[in-house]
Amino acid sequence: GRAVPEPLSVLSFADLPLLMKNISPARWALLKRLKKAGPSTIFGLAKLLERDYKNVHTDVSRLLELNLLEKNPAGQVSVPWQAVRAELRL
Repeated sequence: GRAVPEPLSVLSFADLPLLMKNISPARWALLKRLKKAGPSTIFGLAKLLERDYKNVHTDVSRLLELNLLEKNPAGQVSVPWQAVRAELRL
């Protein structure tokens, strides 16, 4: 059978500074590491990233709000997508 494409979700920010504020380099690193590692608790993720639990918790909370992370019933977070495509308009 044919491969079914993943559903496309659109996440919009008014401008590049707002995008960078919401998806900072640290948050991007978190997403990449978590995608590779698979589902993890926030505590486990903080250990993996060698970052402060409180800061990782803040980042995870925001990424959950943006639907860039999912949380399972066991309280583990994971990255449910494969790619982000950005479009910047002037």
